Amino acid sequence: MHLMYPTVNANCCAGPVPAPRRKTKPAAFFLLLFALVTGAAAQAQSSQEKSVVYKAVSPATDHYKVYGALDASAKGGELEKIAFPAKDFRRGAYLKMRTVYLDLPVAAFKIKPYPANSSAQTRAELDFLLELQEKRTALDKARTDTMAIVYYDPFTVNPNDPDYSRNVNSLFYVGRNLGPWFKPEQLPVTSRVLQHVIQDATYYFFSFKAQFNRARPYHLEPRLQNMEAPGHASYPSGHSSASHVHAYLLGHILPEYKEQFLSNAYDMAFSREIRGVHYPSDSEAGRAFAEQFVAQLLKSKKFKADLEAMKAEIAKVKGQYALSLQK
Repeated sequence: MHLMYPTVNANCCAGPVPAPRRKTKPAAFFLLLFALVTGAAAQAQSSQEKSVVYKAVSPATDHYKVYGALDASAKGGELEKIAFPAKDFRRGAYLKMRTVYLDLPVAAFKIKPYPANSSAQTRAELDFLLELQEKRTALDKARTDTMAIVYYDPFTVNPNDPDYSRNVNSLFYVGRNLGPWFKPEQLPVTSRVLQHVIQDATYYFFSFKAQFNRARPYHLEPRLQNMEAPGHASYPSGHSSASHVHAYLLGHILPEYKEQFLSNAYDMAFSREIRGVHYPSDSEAGRAFAEQFVAQLLKSKKFKADLEAMKAEIAKVKGQYALSLQK
């Protein structure tokens, strides 16, 4: 069993005025080259197809596969010395948090090391973030503001806490399209189970953040005008990890909505790239972690009874809502 950190609200901070851009191969070049050479765009769902609200700025290929295929090895130099500043890491309490369902070592989850700071992959990802910065609209930024405060803090458990409602409702965000019945007030058992699930997930993905201590994109690229400065390291993305945990778990319970849940999780992860606070490889690592985490969760004997209770409650409330629509 283990423990966690107090959450820090994401405060927007304006970055410096971008300097004239040096000539680099634009991110779009890598996207097009990958599509032409491998034909992957025709074989797999593109990022644009995955998105619900960010279609206009999502690539027409699966950009996670595109960048994941590039050279991730270090070229050397001063960039390799840059890590997330220890003085800015404000999530130490999460590393001491007790888990509820899983009692596995962090190493049980196979998350590959992040691409080296000086690698071709990281440079291409940074160029992609610069392009997103140019493309993002006021509406895109407003949407990311909304998503930035969708997170669950396991330490905010007092109903009298002014942040309690936001905190608990965050657990229902990925499934929000199911209807007005999918709310913590209607699903108290589901709310309790999801709180425990995300507590466990947070312990593990914050352990990886501390282990890898990856610098944020704006630590490497001063032209990035990041919309906030999170108080913890970059890899893997916490928003991507948590939202994909919800998507895979809810997809297990309601498989007919799985693609919808995954699209919502994609948008959550991608919103962090739009804000300039995560590399695409952070988002993909969060998804990969979540897939493994839910697979382990479904094997847990401790989780089994709560899963069945959650399924029963969802089926009952969903059924009652359907009947109410027929009246």
